[in-house]
Amino acid sequence: MARKPLLPPPAIHLGVESILLTCPADAVDDLDALWDGVRAVGSPEHQALWSENGLRIGQLGSPLPSRLQDRLHDEAPGRPNGCLKTFHHRQEAFLPTTEVLDRCRVRLCMDLAAPPNQRQWEQVIGGLWLHPRLHKRGVVLTCEPRLQHAERNSWIRPAPDDSRFLRSEEPRWERFPFLQLETELTTDDYLLIGPASGMPESLGMALFGPGPAAATPSSASQYRLLLLRIRMPALPAQDLPEIPPPYLRR
Repeated sequence: MARKPLLPPPAIHLGVESILLTCPADAVDDLDALWDGVRAVGSPEHQALWSENGLRIGQLGSPLPSRLQDRLHDEAPGRPNGCLKTFHHRQEAFLPTTEVLDRCRVRLCMDLAAPPNQRQWEQVIGGLWLHPRLHKRGVVLTCEPRLQHAERNSWIRPAPDDSRFLRSEEPRWERFPFLQLETELTTDDYLLIGPASGMPESLGMALFGPGPAAATPSSASQYRLLLLRIRMPALPAQDLPEIPPPYLRR
């Protein structure tokens, strides 16, 4: 008879590792060189919309090119800009790339056939929204640039047992669904996201360009690039039934 485990199998965790790489604001050539060998992601229309909004996104395989390896090693001590988001109890997450922007003013291109619109927000945090899901032997990662308002929506709701009232809060978003795209990644792949040089007042420059509201004080005068890699769950060992001995030969 097969033996059943005493404890339930361990939880399967899906994760996304990220680190913000930096490049000096006066080294635009070095910034552009970091994109050498990066494969395009998304449809041609999505690539054009990202480009018109001052954003770049691409995929790399392992090992990383030497230029990115050197930049990664420069950021290595203490990993001040790195984090791991797990998706066991949640399905989505927000990766901030800036601190609070007192004023965010961008020229937003929502349609390739229409002129860009001038938009402005106050007290927002720039970043990237992520939604990974397991698919075959990899992960399909959906991402979208977003702005999160520093002030949250709040309301009062009754507790599940109706014994008291609870205060609930949720962030308010400025979404850009026309920039949402998805790509399939394995544990050997990297996703690189950053700004396009020479496009002031673009969304990409607001999220990744130099400025006083950079994610860390040391990156205030630097361009920033977001490097992502997925962490796949390790499947638990199966508790297979015991194989009975072979039948006796007649």
